[in-house]
Amino acid sequence: MTTNSINPDKELFTTMTTIGLLRKELIETLGLEHAKIFLQRYGWNLGVAHAKEVEQRPLSLREKLDCATLYHLNSGQITDLISDRILNLNPDESVHFMHAKGVWINSYEVTEHTKYFGESHSCTCHTLAGYASGYTSYLTKHDIYIVEVTCRAKGDDECAFEMRMLENWDDATQEQLKKIHQSRMIDELNQTYEQLYEEKKHTEKVSSFHNNLTLGITQGMRIEQILETIYDNLNVPVILQDLNFNTHHASGISQEELEDLTVDFASQMPQTRSGKILMKHLEPMHSIQVNCDKHIRLISPINVQSQIIGYISFIYRSPNHNFKDEMHFLQRAANSISLCYLNEKSSLEAIENMKAYFFEQLLQQQYTSKSNMIYRSYLLQIDLNEDFYIGSLRMTKKGIPIKDSVLINKVIQSFTVYLEMHQIPIFITEFQEEVTFLFPKINDTQNLLKNILKHLQRTFKQYEFRIGLSRVINDIEDIPEANRQSLTSLNVNKTKDIIYFEDTSVMGSIINQTNSHIIIQIAQRELEPILSLKPAKKEEFLKTLYAFLNNYGNLQQTMLDLNLSMSGLVYRIQKLEELLKKDLRNSKHSFELMLLLNSLIILGEIEID
Repeated sequence: MTTNSINPDKELFTTMTTIGLLRKELIETLGLEHAKIFLQRYGWNLGVAHAKEVEQRPLSLREKLDCATLYHLNSGQITDLISDRILNLNPDESVHFMHAKGVWINSYEVTEHTKYFGESHSCTCHTLAGYASGYTSYLTKHDIYIVEVTCRAKGDDECAFEMRMLENWDDATQEQLKKIHQSRMIDELNQTYEQLYEEKKHTEKVSSFHNNLTLGITQGMRIEQILETIYDNLNVPVILQDLNFNTHHASGISQEELEDLTVDFASQMPQTRSGKILMKHLEPMHSIQVNCDKHIRLISPINVQSQIIGYISFIYRSPNHNFKDEMHFLQRAANSISLCYLNEKSSLEAIENMKAYFFEQLLQQQYTSKSNMIYRSYLLQIDLNEDFYIGSLRMTKKGIPIKDSVLINKVIQSFTVYLEMHQIPIFITEFQEEVTFLFPKINDTQNLLKNILKHLQRTFKQYEFRIGLSRVINDIEDIPEANRQSLTSLNVNKTKDIIYFEDTSVMGSIINQTNSHIIIQIAQRELEPILSLKPAKKEEFLKTLYAFLNNYGNLQQTMLDLNLSMSGLVYRIQKLEELLKKDLRNSKHSFELMLLLNSLIILGEIEID
């Protein structure tokens, strides 16, 4: 009886076409990069197997290394090999230095790759490079690697390679070569699976988060309910703040914690002298991370119709988070809050139009029942039985009032959204070419008005804004007179941004709604010779008259104020006396004329710089 034994190292021969199909399947299944590593590892192991056979032969190291060429040729991988090698040995025959360059002739890998994939963007002789690297490294007991530098598969003239000891390759190449041994395919597949699984969980969480927010918005949730939904889904405290970082809503955090974190946040941010936090401009869909002493804060702007109206922040006590993923949630939260405000704004526009019409009725006293108007105002969230102000907002550009209705409407919208964010009800409209508004008296009116102006100037950078405010009133019948007071405030004092009627001159108090038209008639009659002149002359003489009377007839001071020569000033004074038929040095005449000029300025009939 005979027994057939199988040599475990027996070689199996296959065709070039079979190997080509294997390469094709690997590349299509794993991708170029993973297939490259697989083929290099395959070539390496094949080279080591052949090196073990050669190691048993009674040959010198140089002769053993030369045998690699025969294996290449006999296996059909190439038809020829041209190489130039430098090998320096130590006295004990160990390798001291090794370097080689060469060319593979008619590489089978080029033929098979181009057959299935056409021209390549990178070198393709991976098994050849792996084979030579494994064969040489095993025999020399050193890490020696072959790298293909040019390849016919990508259009080069030849498949050229270079051999170096590992330490003689650059850092990037060393890292690439180490991958041949560092990662097994199963390890990479497991790692990829874990990454895909984590990505799947993250995607599901983002999708669920987005769906819950969308559902909340469609169901008409209020802002504070949306914030609660965000906290319930993420278990991350969330804060909604205005442009000055005053907190209006929060979820998942106590008031005591909020105050503590507010101080912590403020200590990390640049501030104005008054203590206001300065935030760099953030584009929509952009977020920043602020690392504070006691917490980490992610901040994203709330953007409504291209205007930033506030900020939403996520609060973290621990740094152990993937904040890149958290930014995705933050941006979706910011979008949802912005959409909430936009929805509220859209529904409020109809209400605001109704409020504007109602306010105009109050301004013009177009009503029959006072009690009915008060009841209607109560339904519109303003109790006109309580104290309130009438204000006038004037927008200018380089001192010239803006009368563009489209622009004014944008200002009114921005004004309204800002106060809505602060939960302050308001009536506002464009009335007689002025922005007029009514709002309840609050504890810190001055600070609120300052913040409104800052908001408007930040939003409409090319323009200047001023606010005039009436006395406090609590009777709707006083609204027309209060409106006149707010306009008078703007006309009397042009140096301040916010002017209260109480702070205006006595002249402002003397003029009221009942006598203003009479004063205008008297002033126009007395000053008619000047007012009827051509615009340039009228402005010149009004300015001269006002300066002369304001300086009590002092020629020297008037000359300096107007930047005129003495002879030019004297000529103008004489001309004014001829036109007005009055002696400007007569105290009675000068007092009356100054009174009339100031009245016209206060009533907005004339402007004198």
